[in-house]
Amino acid sequence: MSTKNVGAAGILVGMTIFTVGMFTCVNKIGPGYAGVIYNMDGGIENETLAQGFHLVAPWKHVSEYPISTETVYYTKNSVDGNDKDEDKKTDKSVNVNTKDGKQVNVSVTYAYHMDVEKLPTVYAKFRGQDIKAIESGYMKNAMYEALNNITSQYSLMELVGDKRPEINQKIFEAFRDDLSDYGIVIETFNLSDVVPDEATATAIQNVVNAQNELQRAKIEKEQAEVEAEKARVAAKGKADAALIEAEGQAQANAKLQQSLTESVLRQRAIEKWSGNLPQVSGSNGGFILGADFLK
Repeated sequence: MSTKNVGAAGILVGMTIFTVGMFTCVNKIGPGYAGVIYNMDGGIENETLAQGFHLVAPWKHVSEYPISTETVYYTKNSVDGNDKDEDKKTDKSVNVNTKDGKQVNVSVTYAYHMDVEKLPTVYAKFRGQDIKAIESGYMKNAMYEALNNITSQYSLMELVGDKRPEINQKIFEAFRDDLSDYGIVIETFNLSDVVPDEATATAIQNVVNAQNELQRAKIEKEQAEVEAEKARVAAKGKADAALIEAEGQAQANAKLQQSLTESVLRQRAIEKWSGNLPQVSGSNGGFILGADFLK
């Protein structure tokens, strides 16, 4: 082989090695993620990598963490990762304890993201673990602790009843505060599908039925009282109307009686007289027959 050919081959090999090296050094950060750089020669670097392609020296390692919202499910039909295969859904719901010694099955959903400014702290705290390992390890344990610490302060009836929003808020705050120092920002937390054991569920239903029956009886009593009041008002109205009418008539009669003087009676008699004398009239025990009577 000629010297010229050897030189060309060497250049080709060198270009190949350079190209492979370049591809090896290129690191891609996905959308919604940021990268933390660990320099084997100097430790964790404070500067993080944004999404896109970056040239990173071979002696540096990049770990990605989500800075956009991630949602975690601990429900009866949870799916691991982004897998939407129905056959891979598993029951990841959680059992918690209440103040009255009951164990209840609940579902939990929460959303979080990493604080980009604290990503080096996250890497150091969790020794370079990837996000899935952090989710299933430290974050899961912190969630369980917040759940049981709060639910153990409330009774079962409070947990399944109108205290649940308050309980949910307290768990959210405890969980959020526990992770905030490590750059993990809990955005939302939702406690749902509270399912007690069968015996407890039956007892709760009996209580609910009794409360419903009591409420129904109360409503019926109130309705009866309303109807009775309406009838009383109606009767009183009729009685008042009759009394007013009677009083009016009595007043009219009194006024009429007062107006009937002797002169008025004579005047009315004159007004009603036809002008004909009576056929028989008497005075002092005698009587006089009119001329028409003798005809």
